[in-house]
Amino acid sequence: MANYYGTETVVSDLREDGLLIIRINRPDMANALNGATSKAMENIMNNADNDPAVRAIIITGTGKVFCAGEDLSELSEGGECQTVTEHGFGGITARTCSKPVIAACNGSAAGGGMEIALSCDMVVASNQAKFGCTEVGLGIIASTGGIVRLARDINRKDCMELLLTGKKIKAEEAKKLGLINYVVPAEEVLDKSIELAEQCLKNAPLALKWTKYLVHAADQMSEEDAMKYCDAAYRFLEKTEDGIEGPQAFVEKRDPIWKGR
Repeated sequence: MANYYGTETVVSDLREDGLLIIRINRPDMANALNGATSKAMENIMNNADNDPAVRAIIITGTGKVFCAGEDLSELSEGGECQTVTEHGFGGITARTCSKPVIAACNGSAAGGGMEIALSCDMVVASNQAKFGCTEVGLGIIASTGGIVRLARDINRKDCMELLLTGKKIKAEEAKKLGLINYVVPAEEVLDKSIELAEQCLKNAPLALKWTKYLVHAADQMSEEDAMKYCDAAYRFLEKTEDGIEGPQAFVEKRDPIWKGR
């Protein structure tokens, strides 16, 4: 693996197969993000999003905690947040990344850490992890995706309970709510996340990109309009090099060679 724009507080390694593993590295602060760490993640994600060598991304943490949210010791004297970048908290919560992004929650995710997990396409969590949008207990709100995504992804009563109480729930309960894909022992979290990423890596980059875009766009459209967009995307993709290569490789009973174009 090769270092990919990593820093002391954000370890970032790119594998030869295109899997980028980003690890928040502030275990002494429960991996809470300060301004420098959030900006470093923004820089890594900006580069990864536009780099064809990066095919899928895993975000995890060092130690026993995924991310405790914002490092409150770095709030400005006026209480102004220092960790929200152009693309949100940690450079990800306000980003629709063109690559599959998996949260490997090695431990608990609270506040902004929960919002990072919610912003990812898939979540694998330790069976010891807890999840919660705890901001209301600090006099603030889950403004970088927590409120919006919970309102969209789960039923209203469960959403209100989580947001208004600020309570943390166990990984198994989060899975029942549909917020997590897999709950595994802590020592298996990264391996399971890599397994999911490797399944994604078998697929065509453009097809993955357009699938993600259409899933997010469909929420904002009527079913009829969404179907029209899907059809238009299909007509575009079938004429690309990858759209030609896929069926040809299937007929020839060989693995496809994707070019991302």
